[in-house]
Amino acid sequence: MAYFRYFPRIAYDVRGVENNEQFDHVTNLLARVLVKCHGWKDTDGSSYEALEGVCDFEKHIIRDGETPEILADRFYSDSELHWIILYANGATFQNPYYDWPMSHYDLGKFVDKKYGVANINATHHYEDTDGYQVDSDAPTATAITNFKHEEVTNDGRRIIRIIQPRYVDLVVDEFKRLMTTQ
Repeated sequence: MAYFRYFPRIAYDVRGVENNEQFDHVTNLLARVLVKCHGWKDTDGSSYEALEGVCDFEKHIIRDGETPEILADRFYSDSELHWIILYANGATFQNPYYDWPMSHYDLGKFVDKKYGVANINATHHYEDTDGYQVDSDAPTATAITNFKHEEVTNDGRRIIRIIQPRYVDLVVDEFKRLMTTQ
């Protein structure tokens, strides 16, 4: 399924010529729908967690090199359903290019560009033994480098939820229905 095929179309004057409006039908990229169930109850630490609500999701930790297309192919046997991976994690992936976890190599390039090669190991902040940010003079303060800070942030994006394959057809149908009613 092509994701944008089900978005509503609107009449829009793409030329913008005053007193000579010519409307084309374009895809309304501003249309949005949300997953009904949000967040899982991590009751026992297993990889399969029931959600509060109707849906079941599978917890997944993204490995280096995995993309939404790869995961969609693995879980749904169709890489075109990659949008469901992003859709299920909508609040997390507002900008998939930057919010999807970077590979270790790309993370290194990102940190180099953001902080400069000379500042990769400069202190970003200090944390105590419980991981809370503290002042540098705190008794258990440990320096966290710029690279370590970005690595922890990046790794925090690796835990995602995958809609169970048995629900994919329902999700696609519901998505189509919601998009046609906008």
